[in-house]
Amino acid sequence: MRKRATTLAAALITGGLLGIVPLSTAHAATPTCDWVASYAGAWVPMYKASNTVDCNMVRGTNSPAVQKLQHSMNLCYGENLVEDGDFGGKTRDALIRTQRKAGTAADGEYGPNTRKAMYHQAINGGCIRVP
Repeated sequence: MRKRATTLAAALITGGLLGIVPLSTAHAATPTCDWVASYAGAWVPMYKASNTVDCNMVRGTNSPAVQKLQHSMNLCYGENLVEDGDFGGKTRDALIRTQRKAGTAADGEYGPNTRKAMYHQAINGGCIRVP
């Protein structure tokens, strides 16, 4: 009986019986973009607290970073988004089109791979890619 109780406790601790699924490493470790950075000659979304451009944005995000993404998609990809900083359905759809044009996974989520693949508003005008 003791062995069975130990096995049950171990299963509960590891989440096996509770159906707990851990977040993927990428989402758990990558913060949400909340500001804008001058990076490699362009204006790109960033996470201000860590001063990093390795950040994510998904539907429901609302920040100056989303507004900059919307602006870059309007300028560099001919989208016609309202630049309101709200990552809603129209922004998601525009990002999927942008991702397809940029040749990266078209999942409607902005992250480091999309940052590297797409064009952003260049600081001195026009559009450029950044690392």
